[in-house]
Amino acid sequence: MSEYWFKPKLRGIGPGVPLNWKGWALFGAYIAAILSVPSAMILTIGYEGSPLLRFGVVGIISVPFLFLMWRKTEGGWRWRRGGDAVDDDA
Repeated sequence: MSEYWFKPKLRGIGPGVPLNWKGWALFGAYIAAILSVPSAMILTIGYEGSPLLRFGVVGIISVPFLFLMWRKTEGGWRWRRGGDAVDDDA
């Protein structure tokens, strides 16, 4: 469970690029899920849905993706200024 899938960003907060195939697979699955929202809505409710409804579905899809990225980022999510680890918390 200690294998990390994402490298932290050098500056800012959040994950950077994927480190291995699992990170890339998660990223690809997320993009595929987002792109399939209008088609899935046509199949289920008969039309593409309003932009607000599509935005809500994308939000629901994003929650587990962000949770996995948070858990699988080496060093966790925290603000980084691009310097050494000592500079990050100052």
